[in-house]
Amino acid sequence: CPQIGKLPFDGGEAISEAEKTGGVNAGLAKFKELRAKFYGGQQYDFTDYALVGIATTALNQKRPDDAMKYLQANLEYFPKSSQTYQAMAQVKNAKGDKPGAVKDLETAVQLDPQNNQAKNQLQQLKGQ
Repeated sequence: CPQIGKLPFDGGEAISEAEKTGGVNAGLAKFKELRAKFYGGQQYDFTDYALVGIATTALNQKRPDDAMKYLQANLEYFPKSSQTYQAMAQVKNAKGDKPGAVKDLETAVQLDPQNNQAKNQLQQLKGQ
């Protein structure tokens, strides 16, 4: 019986550990392993936010190519994830691909018209 107030572990620690020893491919392999084993259970978070969070960490660590690999993998599971496209736009913008960033933000807003953060980022990027 699950404890009240106990949040499911997001898997990020296990993936980060795998990534430290084997790089982004090991991190993705660990995510896929955990997802195959535990999907549908309460132990791990397999929503579209899980890999977006790991990708954001990679981007903050100045590893945009790794971040993009996580996000592309996320789209395999969540092809309509507004958050994933929004995060991809941040990676592309960090790499200097403004047109690609604009396109991804437009997709994010199209998928979720209520995503005000993506709308604001899109307006800022188009206004630059």
